[in-house]
Amino acid sequence: MIFRPALWMTVFAVPSLVILLALGTWQVKRLQWKDELISEFTARAMGEAITPPAADAASGLRFQRLNLAGEWMHDAEVQLIGRTFEGTAGYHVITPFRLDDGRILLVNRGWVSQDYRTPQKRPGTLHAGPQEFQAILRLPARKGYFVPGNNPGQNDWFTLDIGDIRAHHDLGDAVIDGYSADALRADGPYVLPIGAAVEITIPNDHLNYAITWYGIALGLIGVYFAWHHQSGRLQFRRGSGE
Repeated sequence: MIFRPALWMTVFAVPSLVILLALGTWQVKRLQWKDELISEFTARAMGEAITPPAADAASGLRFQRLNLAGEWMHDAEVQLIGRTFEGTAGYHVITPFRLDDGRILLVNRGWVSQDYRTPQKRPGTLHAGPQEFQAILRLPARKGYFVPGNNPGQNDWFTLDIGDIRAHHDLGDAVIDGYSADALRADGPYVLPIGAAVEITIPNDHLNYAITWYGIALGLIGVYFAWHHQSGRLQFRRGSGE
């Protein structure tokens, strides 16, 4: 075999190959990190439920299962626009829940269709008196760049903004600032509002990204040697005894 690497091609290919392999390896490490994170979140969601923690202790308890006991404050309900369930448009019902200790926790009770947005159309969901159920702790989510801001005056709610809801309904300092909760879906037939499933769904595309970067690196190697072969810089010769 005769191989005479072209300088310009090699100067371009070698650093590019190093970068591509580094990106692929980084995505593999990110995949391992994300898998561990999902396992940790799943263990919290499926594990033993705890009483609602203090707001400043919630940052390390994302997706923790909670035991909630108290009463609903249905007069302060809001509905988040643009939520879907199995392809059907609707709303998420957000209702303040006054805990037995006096604190107020905003709870996403679940999904209702467009026909049942207003509480008056679903009186069976307005449970009165003491209630007990389980929920999943949710930390505040970052608002998307293209998501409109809430317009309480028009009853247009796009995000669960604790400050907006507290101010609009004058809930005061009893509201827990650091987190909200998603009520868990009851077993059996769906009952409005349709609560959250226990399964943790977090995007984890790092394997695809790693395959992409490694695939590009492999393609670069192929192009590099193919070019040298076509230009006569890479030749394969039979032995003299053949």
